[in-house]
Amino acid sequence: MPNGIQMRISNFCNRFKSFLTKSYTKGNVSIHLLRYLDFIIVRTNGNRFIEFELSNICNARCVFCPYPDMLKTDKKFMHMDESILNKIKLKLNAFKGELVSFTPTTGDTLLHPHWHSAMLGVIEHKGISRATMFTNAIALDEEATSNLLDLIDLDKEGKLSQIYFSVGGLNAENYKSLYQVDRFEKVKTNITRFIQMLNEQNKCTGIHLHFKLKKDEVWDEVLVAKWFNPNNYPFVYYSKSVEYFSNSSFKKNAMIDYYPSENLDQKKPCAYLLKTRFAADGGIWADGCVISEMPGDSSLKLGTVDDEWAEISKNRDKLIDNWTQGNVPLPCQSCTVYRPI
Repeated sequence: MPNGIQMRISNFCNRFKSFLTKSYTKGNVSIHLLRYLDFIIVRTNGNRFIEFELSNICNARCVFCPYPDMLKTDKKFMHMDESILNKIKLKLNAFKGELVSFTPTTGDTLLHPHWHSAMLGVIEHKGISRATMFTNAIALDEEATSNLLDLIDLDKEGKLSQIYFSVGGLNAENYKSLYQVDRFEKVKTNITRFIQMLNEQNKCTGIHLHFKLKKDEVWDEVLVAKWFNPNNYPFVYYSKSVEYFSNSSFKKNAMIDYYPSENLDQKKPCAYLLKTRFAADGGIWADGCVISEMPGDSSLKLGTVDDEWAEISKNRDKLIDNWTQGNVPLPCQSCTVYRPI
């Protein structure tokens, strides 16, 4: 399905869900219908959307992420400052009906000291129709929980209809092995409290718990539902990773499995080049997945917030054209996230 059609479907379903939410709080709408709308919204995100990196600083050292290696380079780790944020808001005038995902390439949004007000300022922009975020929930303490609930209330158009939490393994030992920090019980407490408060306040935000699993770790959805959603909040969804993204430069870890990268036909440019990442330092990049910026490499960088949007677009076109000539950017070589345009 063409990306433009997907975007229109997802935007429509998001608006429809926002409308129905008013009836849900009064008990006058079907939970099954709202869940079905969540299903459509998520599965019609398409390939072209905005990745927004309010902070590239992380509170974990995940084995499936290049962040630990990046810490050894001269890359600047920082929170996005107000001047960069304001310049990006002007750049959002180039978009219409877009999804913005507050999902850093590295880092966690909740570490930014003013993440909630910054997110609201972006979500309220007329060029944004849908919003989501992905966090490891380590910093989702009581204050952050209150701020996130307030953000949902202040989002009058219901654009922030989906939130993703990343959890490693099904016990404290596996979590520490995968995330390299001892925060399993803290994350369980944080997420469970947040879901419980959503339930108590009669909100209908889609909550997606994504579990990273080690080799041979046995998935148990009944167990995780018991842990994280004991009160059966109806808008919680579960997914898992048993294989992980990689490319020809990514250093692999023996404790996890990876998607096979052999025999990938990459003749056509990747559709993810149509994504835009606004980095914490003001850089603008094509794509924004965890392996799109490798240590010491900037081949997917399109420019900065100080460049004209016409120049950014020109550099994107050049990337795509170079690919058709056989010059595949380093992070994209044998990348297992590859999706042809």
